[in-house]
This record gives sequence, structure tokens and C-alpha cells, in this order.
Amino acid sequence: MGRIIAIANVKGGVGKTTTSINLAASFAVLEKRTLIIDADPQGNTTSSFGNLQNPNATSTLGLFNFYKENKIEPWATNSSNLYLVPTTIKLANLEIKGKNLYGTNHDLKLSLEYLKPKYDYIIIDCGPSLNFITTSFLCFADSVIIPIQCEYYALHGLTNLFSVIKTINKNYNPFLSIEGVLITMYDKRLNFSTLIVNEIIKNFQSLVFSTMIPRNVKLSESQSLEKTIIEYDATCIGAKKYLSLASEIIENNKNVNKFNLGKNLNQILEESNKNSDLSAIFEELPINKSRESFNLYSDNFNKLKGLNKTDISNIFGESFNDKHSNVWMYRLTDNGNLFQKKYLYLYFENNKVENVSATYFKKTDV
Repeated sequence: MGRIIAIANVKGGVGKTTTSINLAASFAVLEKRTLIIDADPQGNTTSSFGNLQNPNATSTLGLFNFYKENKIEPWATNSSNLYLVPTTIKLANLEIKGKNLYGTNHDLKLSLEYLKPKYDYIIIDCGPSLNFITTSFLCFADSVIIPIQCEYYALHGLTNLFSVIKTINKNYNPFLSIEGVLITMYDKRLNFSTLIVNEIIKNFQSLVFSTMIPRNVKLSESQSLEKTIIEYDATCIGAKKYLSLASEIIENNKNVNKFNLGKNLNQILEESNKNSDLSAIFEELPINKSRESFNLYSDNFNKLKGLNKTDISNIFGESFNDKHSNVWMYRLTDNGNLFQKKYLYLYFENNKVENVSATYFKKTDV
């Protein structure tokens, strides 16, 4: 029996489609019969496979209109073991029809039940919104992979996603689990990337995949050339990381104890709510010039140590950082130098500044 994995996040640009395509291609290389379902009316996944021709192929819209006597026929891609259910803009019409959310679409259920025994993995590329289409697929998925971009506001919007997952898990799909949180677009050259990674791990702990997907130009090039990263350059770091991710998922599914960490969704959500409200961690703000002046080019950083969060707000002005986070960041404006961006990081322990650091990036590097 196959495993249905939805790739979902309410934010766009986090690597959902890239992950869907290349994770599926990696499963296929590892001799797992794999199906991708393009559940986004924009059709980026479908476009990435080029001009495949099969007049009898079933579209994603067709999955919502399943009749038991009809045969569902996905597209065969150019890669062995890899198949696709394509989409069209007509899929967006489902929203207009006003069907009820959460598990009421019996046709989709029948379609996925028909497909599941035929594949080892079924990957669903969800759109960047919690609409009828996305929530319907979550009702019948086994698990969710949540890609998180390693940049500002990485955790923005996740509160809504987790709330929907919890509702579906409680009322409609008690077997829905979190397969893992995937860090994408990681750039080891930037200190800020490490800061974001640490914050993500703090919030999600064992749910974070060991594999992180780095920034890699060949991942972008492969999609523009309508190829998977395995087809385009199997030796590049992007290909190696997606193969590593596929292997990690396969191994996790063998390791029952580790896999069950993802199944106890209510416990995970309760712990997440205790540790963080999953709102924004950082906010870019200039120094408030009406407050006490602070010389960034001296050793005055040490003067911040021991100050509490109220003291910091009085110096730098009101902050929109997450008040519960142990890491605050400010972007410091400097009109005298247009070629650098300056970032101040404050690390709190027991509500007081334990450590301070500043990083200066050229604008071309940010």
C-alpha cells in the first residue's frame, strides 16, 4: 500500500513545487513507483514536465469526478517509475462551486483509494492557500511535509496551517501526521541562515528533517528546462540533497519509533503552542533616533548585556519581534553607507541579553 504525502505551506516561494518534483524524482531513482498530483491550478508542476501528450490522461480535476467504473490514467513522464496527474486552470472552478471543506468530497476519496495500491509514494503539490482543494487532499493524505524557506518571516502563516491540520486530524482524518519540516533555500555563507535554522529546530525539534535543501542555481535551471534535477545534473548538490531527503523518508518509515513522533500530532501542536505562537520572529526596524544614541562602531555592544527586553525596546524603539522569542534581530539603517546592510542580533537568556552580535552584508549579498 502506497503512502500519500502532501507538500503544503500557506506561503508561496518556499519550494513546494521544487520539492514535489525532485523528491518524487528521487523516489523514482530509488526504485519506488511514484505519482505526483498537481493540486495547484497554476500548474507549475505540470509545466515542469514539458509538453507531455496523452489525450486519455486523467487531470486533477478528474480526481474530483471519479466514477468507480472509470479508469484513472496518469501521464507517464520521461523518467522511469515516475508518473503525473496534471492540472489545468479549470481546477480553480472547484472553489466557485462552493463545496463544503474538510473531507466531504467522496469522489476524491475514491480516486485516491484507487491509486494508492498502485504506487509506493503519491506526492501532492498543494497550492499556497488553505482552500477547498488543499484541505480536501489533506483529508485523505497520510502525512504532510512543510517546506520552510530559510529567510525572514519563515514561520509566518504557519499558525493557520497547523490549525487546519489539527482540525482535519481531529474531525476527519485521524491518521494524518506531519512527515517532517523541510528547511529550504539554506545558504551556509550567511550567519542569518544559521539563526533561522536554530529557531526552526527550537520550534519543531525532532520533526525537522536532517536533510536541508540549499540554494542551488541548478534547481532553478532544471525547472526552466522542464527537467527534474536528477535528469539535469544528478551530481549537483541539489540532486544529492533531494536523494538524501528521499532516503531519509524511506528510512523513517522503516523506523516505527521515529516515525511515530510525527503521528502524535496533538501533542506536537500543544508543545508548539507552549513554546511559540509561530508568529513572526524578526522585524526590520531602524534605530529610533529619539531614543538614547548607540554607537554601532564601538565596543558598546557589551553595554547591552544584562538588559531586559523592556530596556532594549527603550533604546531601539518599539520592536515587532516575537516577545517570547529568545532571539531578536534589528535591521540598522545607516544613510552614510548605501552599500551595506547592518543587522544586530540579541540573544536572551532568562529574559536578559546574554550575547550580542552584529553582521554587515553588502546589499548584493542579501
